[in-house]
Amino acid sequence: MQALIDARGLDLDTPDGRPLVRQLSVQLGRERVALVGRNGVGKSTLLRVLAGDDRPTRGSVHRHGRLVRVPQDLTEPADKSPGERRRLALEAAFRSGADVLLLDEPTEDLDAEGRDALFAAVDGWRGGLVVVSHDRELLDRIGAYFVMEESGCHVVSGTVDELLATRREAASHREEAYLRTLKNLAWEEDKHARVVRRRQRKKAVGRIHELDRSQSRMRLNMRRSAAQVSQAKVRLGAEARREARHELARAMRRALQVRLPLSEVVPEPAEARLSARDLAVSAGERTLVEGLDLRIERERIALVGPNGAGKTSLLETLVGERPPAAGRVRVDPLTIGWIAQGGANWCLDESLVEHLARYVDADGIAARLAAHRFPLALAERPLASLSPGERTRAALIALFERPGLAILALDEPTRCLDLVGVEALGEAVAGWRGGLVVASHDRRFLADIGVDREVVLSAAAG
Repeated sequence: MQALIDARGLDLDTPDGRPLVRQLSVQLGRERVALVGRNGVGKSTLLRVLAGDDRPTRGSVHRHGRLVRVPQDLTEPADKSPGERRRLALEAAFRSGADVLLLDEPTEDLDAEGRDALFAAVDGWRGGLVVVSHDRELLDRIGAYFVMEESGCHVVSGTVDELLATRREAASHREEAYLRTLKNLAWEEDKHARVVRRRQRKKAVGRIHELDRSQSRMRLNMRRSAAQVSQAKVRLGAEARREARHELARAMRRALQVRLPLSEVVPEPAEARLSARDLAVSAGERTLVEGLDLRIERERIALVGPNGAGKTSLLETLVGERPPAAGRVRVDPLTIGWIAQGGANWCLDESLVEHLARYVDADGIAARLAAHRFPLALAERPLASLSPGERTRAALIALFERPGLAILALDEPTRCLDLVGVEALGEAVAGWRGGLVVASHDRRFLADIGVDREVVLSAAAG
């Protein structure tokens, strides 16, 4: 049977020239396959190239039959919400009569009803299907996984649990490789520093011999000396920062060998209460929530409901980000750990390492990163530069160091997270014994973290 997509010798680069894929050849027919891999590895780029919407850097793609791609970023129709736009696009794709559908993060922004409709369409689809997704419920329906990594691409067949095992192993190898790179870099930096110090000593000796030559020369040297003191301070600061980074890398290697259980780094919650009485929440002229009474101490509550029902607005009201339309909320804001969708309220210039350094030493930082399986390379970057999913994970780790933390408030925390990230985040939230209020459409995630009850919001509330 002729392949519907025949790609040969593909090289894919980012717009700035960073290599993503090298010499990839693949043939796809009417089978189902999921493209998986960490954020930024090139999954969406490959999907666009396979669909013919982008050109490869090198290589060729031959297509037979009709292909329809539904991209991750949808802007039309402009008067619809992201979830509504995605659902309309997916419905049109499955009705299109295409031979192959290429779907990029199709569950993103979908509510429970939209997800069920997508899963039913996938179950009934008889054409070829290529999906980029981290959603376990969707991946359970695929069974064949094309894993994309910097080191190359390979196919994994089987269950999502088997796929997860390979992803955890790959993440561990990446962390070890990064630490080896840091070790080699430290050796090179130390070697360079020794050479510089030898040269400086030789120059200092030469200046001493020149001191008696003239008074004017001496004044010149005094001015030079003042400048050299300033430069020395700069060098000492740079050396201190470099040594701190080397010490953190050494601590990380030690932490990975003993890897503490999460229970050792997830704090005990403080005692505090969040209560809402006869609460109303509005958006413009529309009432989203009305007459809500809520009390949270160590209860774990999930806010569920369709897109537009007011889950985010209710969360923002509970944590003090927006005023209630009626009623009242009582809570000490210092006891609330709030993470907006995509960690939008954590777009900071400081890194997770810098934040944690306020509370613990290098060994403590390393122990927390290892227990949460959070890569050191990401922890050293400014929070604002991380992907939304990575920033959400980093924000949670940072919040666990806040004194007096009693209640977590999370808005769609699994959005934009890869498989390993969702698993690690779920383990951390499940290990938290304080209060929790979380808005999510991800039923698998809610089941994994355990909730005491659901507050169901309805779009018909307004």
